Amino acid sequence: LGEEAVFVIGHPRTGTTHVHNLLSCDAERFAFASTFQCGFPGAFLWLERAGLKALLAPLLDKTRPMDNMALHWDLPQEDELALVLLTAGLSPYLPIYLMPQYEACKRFFSFREARPAERATWLRCFDYFCRKLVVADAASGRAPRTLLLKSPAHTARIALLRERFPRAKFVYVHRNPYEVFQSATHMADTTYWYSYLSTPTDAQINHFVLDQYETLHREYVAGRRLLPPRDLVELRFEELDRDPVGAMRRVYAHFGWEGFDARVRPRLDGYLRTLGDFKKNAHKPLSPGMRRVVARRWRAGFLEFGYPMD
Repeated sequence: LGEEAVFVIGHPRTGTTHVHNLLSCDAERFAFASTFQCGFPGAFLWLERAGLKALLAPLLDKTRPMDNMALHWDLPQEDELALVLLTAGLSPYLPIYLMPQYEACKRFFSFREARPAERATWLRCFDYFCRKLVVADAASGRAPRTLLLKSPAHTARIALLRERFPRAKFVYVHRNPYEVFQSATHMADTTYWYSYLSTPTDAQINHFVLDQYETLHREYVAGRRLLPPRDLVELRFEELDRDPVGAMRRVYAHFGWEGFDARVRPRLDGYLRTLGDFKKNAHKPLSPGMRRVVARRWRAGFLEFGYPMD
């Protein structure tokens, strides 16, 4: 596996998927986990060789339910979806199936308060999945590439991830907290219902969204102190939305990666053209009461990144 990997992190609904897709355009530099590999983490090597991926393609919708972004088996996907399966639920994503279990699953954000056996199991499964990705990449006949991984849950795991990849680099994406809350609750309304095994209350969903942000922000700020500045780039969603090519240019310049203009920029332009007239979701305005709750609970995020609370 080596000591290097690149992690795209940030709270859900901040633009991490967009950054993941943009970086994955650099096919010479990066190998990533695909939607198929994350959906079938224990068997994707032989399933792909057996040709079953094509047979299963009709089972997948063409777009994601929460934002209408493209969806197919070969697109980059977040590895937490694989890990929640491989670890039998040692993930803060387990509450998407069983929302009342959220408090019991909070220890799976950073694993600092997890049982030693849980931590060891997660690291073993993470290592196993990463090694399978490397095997799949080697089978393609390409020269060795750097793993590009993305998961909002990894935002809380900088220390843990640096244990496995001591030279890991991180791209952190942040967004106006009011917009994050609107988008996160929209995702709960449109997407989580496909997964629930018990029907949550509105209060449980709001607690999940609000507490998750607080946890990820707190753990990120603590983990950031462990990184030398050369190994971290912070991107504002507004910068990414306004000038995605410029944002990627800044990432490449910061990390000293070569080939941006000659090799990467044309591919970024091609990918961005495929988005066509894609428009972000238009969310309902927050009620004054909910706006006050978000401002109070997520005050640290507003202040840290300079977003207005008024």
